[in-house]
Amino acid sequence: MARTAPSGRMPPARRPGGRRRSQITLEDPRAIRALSHPARLTVIDELYGGRVATSTELAELTGLTPSAMSYHLRALADLGIVERDESAAADGRARPWRAAARALNVASLATRAQRAAVTLLGGALLDAQRADLHAYVAGESTLPAEWRGKVGLDTGTAYLTAAETEQLLTALHAAAEPFQRLGRRRREGTRRVRTSLMVVPIVDQGGS
Repeated sequence: MARTAPSGRMPPARRPGGRRRSQITLEDPRAIRALSHPARLTVIDELYGGRVATSTELAELTGLTPSAMSYHLRALADLGIVERDESAAADGRARPWRAAARALNVASLATRAQRAAVTLLGGALLDAQRADLHAYVAGESTLPAEWRGKVGLDTGTAYLTAAETEQLLTALHAAAEPFQRLGRRRREGTRRVRTSLMVVPIVDQGGS
């Protein structure tokens, strides 16, 4: 997921002239918790990955009915996270959705409610990644040969300064961005690929 402004205090997602904001930052715990539904995470993955899609197209990715997906899209629109893309409508019936900004960020952990909401959202994100991994392991033998052995898992620890940690995050995002941009449109020979990035400073019991 991209990275989430408080509900009720969020500035308009669209700037004068119809341009989207570069980033939305969520601080309201209610807004952060609202993202933890699996279907809404899928919507954010797709739309903040650059796709413009209808509720029917997004419903097909989640197993929900179009009406149920419309409910979730309206809830995200009420939070200013997604919006209608009228320019992409081919006719009066097709009214696709798009991201309301180029990036979505959850930035503040100042209050207990915010920390609880981020913990809930983080758990939902990890559950989605775990489900994707389990599905791949279970179904790898049924995939075409060129798609076998393409899962990557790498974990480790290093002693870094705060500045070095920020440099690592910047470098990892920069490495992934060209591939994420390339994958915004389905092309022949492609399939959806889950990408994830987690860099976590380890906090010991003393809090240092």
